[in-house]
Amino acid sequence: MLKIFKSRIKHSKPQMPIQKFAFTHKTDTNTLLNFIAKKLTVSKNKAKQFLDRRLVFVNKRRVWIASYKLNKGDMVEVVTEKTPLSDSSSKHTGTRFQKDTILFQDNHYLIVSKPPDIVTNGPDSLEEQLRTCFQDNHIQAVHRLDKDTSGVVIFAMNKDTFERMKTLFKKNLMKKVYRVIVRSGVGKRSFTMNTPIKGQRAVSHVKLLKRGKDASYLEVDIETGRTHQIRIHLASVGYPVIGETEYDRKPIEHQLLRQIRRQMLHAYQIFFVHPYTQKMVSVTANIPEDFNQCLMALGLGNR
Repeated sequence: MLKIFKSRIKHSKPQMPIQKFAFTHKTDTNTLLNFIAKKLTVSKNKAKQFLDRRLVFVNKRRVWIASYKLNKGDMVEVVTEKTPLSDSSSKHTGTRFQKDTILFQDNHYLIVSKPPDIVTNGPDSLEEQLRTCFQDNHIQAVHRLDKDTSGVVIFAMNKDTFERMKTLFKKNLMKKVYRVIVRSGVGKRSFTMNTPIKGQRAVSHVKLLKRGKDASYLEVDIETGRTHQIRIHLASVGYPVIGETEYDRKPIEHQLLRQIRRQMLHAYQIFFVHPYTQKMVSVTANIPEDFNQCLMALGLGNR
């Protein structure tokens, strides 16, 4: 069982987690950072934290630039109260490697369920934590997930194992399946997206798991592994990933969706033939708690 997050739901009467302020006159400080600090009566450092956590909206669009210039009539919203959707407790528990998140291990590879809010490799990364835990600086991530994306990541134990696994990726011999929550009700039960990304072939097969009024739960099987492929493809057909900040700049009408602080994308399964044993390896990463909370809040749970 994946134990990355701890729910902080209280069964009391829910309070309004979003505060709204109108920018009404020119005498107000017109940078977003200063305006938030003034209206919330907090320091600029505290106001910057709201921006960095993607919890600020201007006219229902997510904005995180401190120097953003406000215009008269702009409506600013800030998610100020911690909720299961806006507060990721991974800052305290999920970003530290835990051995029960190892999904597969042999002398050649480690396959780990990465929580959100941590990078795959580099400084302060999951790779760095694995090297420390196993006291082995040869451990290396074969591929990467975005910081906000959770799920399956493969780590090689040495250079030779790294190169062999990398070959499988280059030849598209890895089957990778993602779970994703998107905005809007998806009408088709299945469809394929094959729009090239930066001139390169990119193919994503989509299956509808559950449809709601304002959101849908999808499973995506990717043939290719282009950077941000799923996020780009889904945004291009009008179904942006919930929590998306780069490819979806449309107003977010549903207030509940404004509380979600990271993209709801999870690397759910991976299948491949082991380069050394020639046996099929199948690995599944359980859905993290914040993802499940989002599904339940949007009426997409129990799937």
